[in-house]
Amino acid sequence: MIYRPLRVFAAGSLRLAFHDLFDAFSSRYAIDIEPEFGPAGLLAQQLMDGASADVFASANREHPLHLAACGKAAQPMAFATNRLCITMRDDPELVRQHWLSALGDPRYVLSTSTPGSDPGGDYAQALFARIEQLHPGQGEALRQRAQALVGATRAAPAPSGVPAGAALILNGQSDMHIGYASYIPQMRRMGGVHIVELDDPYQITACYMLTTLLPVYPPAVHLARFICSDAGQAVLARHGFGPVLAL
Repeated sequence: MIYRPLRVFAAGSLRLAFHDLFDAFSSRYAIDIEPEFGPAGLLAQQLMDGASADVFASANREHPLHLAACGKAAQPMAFATNRLCITMRDDPELVRQHWLSALGDPRYVLSTSTPGSDPGGDYAQALFARIEQLHPGQGEALRQRAQALVGATRAAPAPSGVPAGAALILNGQSDMHIGYASYIPQMRRMGGVHIVELDDPYQITACYMLTTLLPVYPPAVHLARFICSDAGQAVLARHGFGPVLAL
């Protein structure tokens, strides 16, 4: 049987990993994939509004679960985890500070993704809530001063695949950005940025879930299983994602 191409909506943070994963899937199953990447909240809203896709891979649980609860998708499954990191301008006066002091330094712009539209922004808010628990007053102050500079629209990816947070810093729009740690290997090959990896008790774990849209297109099930297989998980691990068992 000749199948039409699979239509996949996926979180922008999956772009590099999924390109490699889709190549492997297409080679094995001879099924082409037409991906669309963007902020998962905006993609989920498009699906709620009637957009057509076969698979939706989100950077959170909430959007796939909501689609399933509304009768638009099958039962979601977790397939990867991610963590947060802070990307800073490589400015000695900034990076020599403890990262928590740096985030609160009013001389520097602190940016996040847009909460609601982009799960990355929601995870940044969760970090602020964690800081507030540990250091009353500081987390709320950071929440109020942080600027949501990416993820509000489905903008084109930054030039040459530069992560959006790093692009903000390199073009002078931001000095510090709270984003995904899966980008760390990519950013370490760049100049002009300094990376802070967060440890417990500050670390926030991002759970990625995928679902097949109803009515289910049979190749979509094959793709979902492939993503969760050892082969698919190996591709995700090479791109900085953690296993679901890390939850």
